[in-house]
Amino acid sequence: MHITLKRKQTLNYPSGSALEYYKKTLFVIGDDINYILCLNENWEEINRINLFDFDGERIPKPDKPDLECATIINDVLYLVGSGSKSPQRDVAFFIFLSEMKVKKISTAAFYSIFRDRNLVSEMNIEGFTDCKDKLLFFNRGNTQQPNQLIVTDHNILKKQFPDKFKIIPIQIQALNGINLGISGACYDEKNDILILSASAENTDNAYDDGEIEGSVIAVVHNAYQKIQAQELCMDAVVELEKIDTALTKQKIESVCITNVENGIYSCVLVADNDNGKSELFEIELDIN
Repeated sequence: MHITLKRKQTLNYPSGSALEYYKKTLFVIGDDINYILCLNENWEEINRINLFDFDGERIPKPDKPDLECATIINDVLYLVGSGSKSPQRDVAFFIFLSEMKVKKISTAAFYSIFRDRNLVSEMNIEGFTDCKDKLLFFNRGNTQQPNQLIVTDHNILKKQFPDKFKIIPIQIQALNGINLGISGACYDEKNDILILSASAENTDNAYDDGEIEGSVIAVVHNAYQKIQAQELCMDAVVELEKIDTALTKQKIESVCITNVENGIYSCVLVADNDNGKSELFEIELDIN
């Protein structure tokens, strides 16, 4: 797999944590900010989607919803809180893009399945995508906890919580001695390709930030078959610092696909380095 950095831009928008792309619009979601930032293909602001009526632009860390991941199914944009602090982060939003209608729901009932039964070491959902008839939730690891993949189905979008789910470990190497934590996910159904972002952050829990060692992009081929296995293994992993110095020690929080042609993927990454701004990077992945 070969990756090329095509462009980058600093956004005056804090805490970029999730991305999605739909009908030539890039949706940028911050984990502690009142609104979704909508950009055109030149990365110029064209709209904002308000989520909270909060006094101030940024929500204080103890109260923030920690919206860490997103996916689009049909014309609905789903945003998911990490669950790393309850009840503040047990939240999700459904944005019906055709009418720009926003619906907020609680994820507490779903997350409690995993907390109450001790099925995950510590809740911290940071990647979310559909994979054909399945939904994939990536529980981010840290220096003490492993990455885990929760595989379930679309019924949970209707607030139906089946016992038919499974949890499998994710095998991904460390970066310079620091465990990589899965931070974002997107899926190409036509080619059955799963693309993941992961960053190495020196923290031993889901709440506190730590020093960033760097980030990677990982690819899983034949993804639908591989999520049926006993563990999820990467087919290729590329350290982003080796692509371009602009990506050195960047905390990549999410990845989304904007175009696919002949095995070449155009993707956008967002980085949040805890400095009040977000960085966008457009990369080209050649998986041939």
